[in-house]
Amino acid sequence: MAAPRKELDSGYYLQHFNELLQFVAAHYQGVLTADSQTLLRDFTVLSEAAQQLLVRMLNRKGTVFADTELSYSEIGPPEPVLDELSQAGFIAPLTEPDLAGFWLRLSKDTLWQLLQLAKAELANAEQTHTAQADISSIKKSQTKPQLLGAALKLPVNWLALIARLPQRYVALQRQDALNYIYFLYFGRIEANLALFTLRDLGIRQTGQFKQQFTPRFTQAVQAQLAYQLAKAKPAIIELGKQLKKQPDNATALLNQWLNAVAQWPLPDDNALLLKRSDRCYQLGKLAEQYKLNDIAIAFYQQSNGFPASERLARLYAQTGDEQRCQQYLQQLLDDPSCDEEWLFAEDFYRRKFADDSSGSKPGHKRRSQLTQLLHDAPLVGVDELYLGKAEQGLMAHYAAQGYTVFHAENNLWLALFGLWFWHELFEHSGSALHNPFERRPRNLAAGGFYQQFATDIEQKLTQLAAPTAATILLSALTAHYGKANSLFYWHSDLAEQLLPLLQHAPQVQGVSSLVPILRAMAQDFSRHSSGYPDLFLLKDNQLEFIEVKAPGDKIQRHQLARLLALNNAGFNARIEKLHWIVDPNRLYVVLDVETTGGKAGTDRVIEIGAVKVQAGEVLATFSTLLNPGRYIPSFITRLTGINSAMVADAPSFADIAGKLAEFLQGAVFVAHNAKFDYGFIRAEFARLEQPFDMPQLCTVVNMRRYYPGLASYSLGKLCEEFDIKLTHHHRALDDATATVELLKLINARRCTPQLAIK
Repeated sequence: MAAPRKELDSGYYLQHFNELLQFVAAHYQGVLTADSQTLLRDFTVLSEAAQQLLVRMLNRKGTVFADTELSYSEIGPPEPVLDELSQAGFIAPLTEPDLAGFWLRLSKDTLWQLLQLAKAELANAEQTHTAQADISSIKKSQTKPQLLGAALKLPVNWLALIARLPQRYVALQRQDALNYIYFLYFGRIEANLALFTLRDLGIRQTGQFKQQFTPRFTQAVQAQLAYQLAKAKPAIIELGKQLKKQPDNATALLNQWLNAVAQWPLPDDNALLLKRSDRCYQLGKLAEQYKLNDIAIAFYQQSNGFPASERLARLYAQTGDEQRCQQYLQQLLDDPSCDEEWLFAEDFYRRKFADDSSGSKPGHKRRSQLTQLLHDAPLVGVDELYLGKAEQGLMAHYAAQGYTVFHAENNLWLALFGLWFWHELFEHSGSALHNPFERRPRNLAAGGFYQQFATDIEQKLTQLAAPTAATILLSALTAHYGKANSLFYWHSDLAEQLLPLLQHAPQVQGVSSLVPILRAMAQDFSRHSSGYPDLFLLKDNQLEFIEVKAPGDKIQRHQLARLLALNNAGFNARIEKLHWIVDPNRLYVVLDVETTGGKAGTDRVIEIGAVKVQAGEVLATFSTLLNPGRYIPSFITRLTGINSAMVADAPSFADIAGKLAEFLQGAVFVAHNAKFDYGFIRAEFARLEQPFDMPQLCTVVNMRRYYPGLASYSLGKLCEEFDIKLTHHHRALDDATATVELLKLINARRCTPQLAIK
C-alpha cells in the first residue's frame, strides 16, 4: 500500500522563501547588489501577513494582480496588507509597461466592464466617427480575444479607466533584485519555489549528496556578469520572436545588442566564457537569418571557439574573403578548441583550398570527410520489418551471430564516468554542488572539474587497469544505485554492461584504453559527453562499438569525433550502414485476439489464436480462451459468440503468459491491424510487469501497400476478394489462420526485387 502523501501547512510557501533568503544571506553576502541587500532588509521588517501575501504573489504567474484574487484565509482582508506592501515598495499601481501583463490576466467579464467604461468615455468626448463605430460594433457575445483586439484599437487612457474599476490592480516591483537572489541560489532565473514543495511532499530527493555547500560565486563582478548572461538567454529568444514580426527593424535591434555585447567583460572563468560565447553565437545566427552578414561576423568574432568558428569561416568564404578564410582555417587547424572544430577546419580547408589529389573526375564535387566515412562504411542487410527501428534490427542481426549486444549510446560512458568519479562529483566538500537540489556539478561543462581535482582524477585513471578495478566499480554501483543524478540514468543491466567494458577494454603498455576517454570527459565534459556509438557488442571477450546509420541518415561531426577518439584509444569502433532486405526464412507468428472492448489499457483479452509460419509453411498453432476476470459485454458476445460462461473455467492471461512468450520467441508479430492486437498483448504483459517488444508486420498496412485500390481492407472483405476461407469470423484462431493467407500474398510481392523496398 502506497504511503499517504504528506500534507503541507498553510504557511509552507513563506517557510520556503525564508529558507532561500537565509541560505543566500549566509553564502552570498559578498556578491549581493545594493538593491538585493535592501530587498532582504525590507522584507524582514514586513508583518507576517505582508510577507505571506507577497510570497503568494511571487509564486503565481505574472506580475499584475487584482485584490479580488488575493484573498487567503491565513492572511485576512488583502487591502491593509496591500497598503503595507505598497509603502514598502514591493507593489505599485499599474503603469504603461504593466498593461501587457494586465491584459493577459483579465477575465472576459472584467474586460467587458472596462469596455463599457470606454464606451461612456468616448460618448462624453468629441471622438471621431470611426472610434464611435468601433465601440458600437463590440458585442458581449464575442470571444475574449475578439474583445481584446477591439479594445486595443480604442483611443482611450486605459490606466485611468482601470483605476475606475471596482477591483484594485497592482504590479509587483523590485523584480530584478529578487531575480538576482533567485539566480544566486539556483544558478538560473527560477520563477518559483516548486522544488522546495516537491521536497517537502517527498517527491524530490535531496540530502543524498554532500550537506555543506560553497557559493557558486565569490566575486561580485563574476556574479553580476553571470546574471546578465542568464537574463540575455530568454531576451534573445524574445528578440527572435520580435524580428519575425518586425524584420525591417533587424539592423537597428541587432546593432543595439552588438553594443551591449561589447560591454560584457571577457571573464577568466571558463564557464562564464562559454555562456558569453553561446549568447554571441545565438545573436550571430539571428543576424545571418536576416542576411546581415557583417553584423553576424561581428557577433561570431565576440564568441569563443566552436561552433561560432565554423560560421565565421563559412561567412568569410561566402562574402568572398578567401585569403581571410584560408588564414582563419589554418589558425583553427594549428590550435583547435575541440575535436569537432579540427574536423570541420580540416574538411573545409581540404575542400576549399587543397589540391585535388583524389583522382576524382573534373567537375565532381569532393566529398566531405563525414560523407566519405559514411560512403565507405560496410553495408549490412537487415529485414525491412525493422524500418524505423534500425538499432533494434542490427542488434537482432548480431545477436543471431552469437554476440551479446547492448543499446548503449551515451549512457554507458556517462555511467562509467559518474561512478568512477562519484566522490569528486557529488560528495567531496569542494564539489560544485551549490544547493541541496543540484544533481550535477556546475563546473563540469567548462573544464573546472579537472582543474580542481586533477591529481585525484589522474590517480583514479591509473586504477582502471588494476586487478581491483571491477571491485571498485561494483562497490560504487551498489553504494549509490538509484540515487537521482543528472549525469546518467540507472537501469537493471548497467552492471552487465559496465563490467565487461572495464574488464575487456584494450590496454596499451599497461594503460587502459578507457583512460583517454574518461580524461577527455573530465577536461571538457560538454564536448565529450555525447555522440558515442549506438551499440556495444561483446563476443569472446572482444569489445566492438557500432554507430548505426539507416538509409538517408547522416553522420554528425560529434559522432565522428567520438568514433575517432575511441579508435585512437585502441577500441574497435565503426559505422555500419543498413540496407533493407526481405528474409525469405523469417519466422512469423500471426496472432489475433478477441477482447472485452476496444481499449487495451482498460479492457481485457478473452481469446488468443496464433499460427507460427516459416517460408509459407505452418509450423504450430496456439489457441486458448481466457478468463478476463470481468463480465463480457453482450455486444461482444453477439460479435464473437463468446460469453462469460464459456470463459468461467478458462485460464487467466498470467497462467498462459510463459507459454505464449515462448511461442512468440524470435518471431515477427503479425496481425490484421497489428496496432490493436499488439497493444492488447503488450498491455497484458505490462500488468504482469513483464516487458514486451517485438518487430511487427500489419497486414492491413501491407495489403494497402502491395495491393492498392481495393474497395475495403477489412479481413472479411479481403477474404472474399482473394477467396480465402474464413469460417468463424471474430474467433481468434480462425481469424489468425485467414490472416496467414494474407501474409503469403504480401510476401509474394515483398520478396519480388522490383517491388521490395530498396
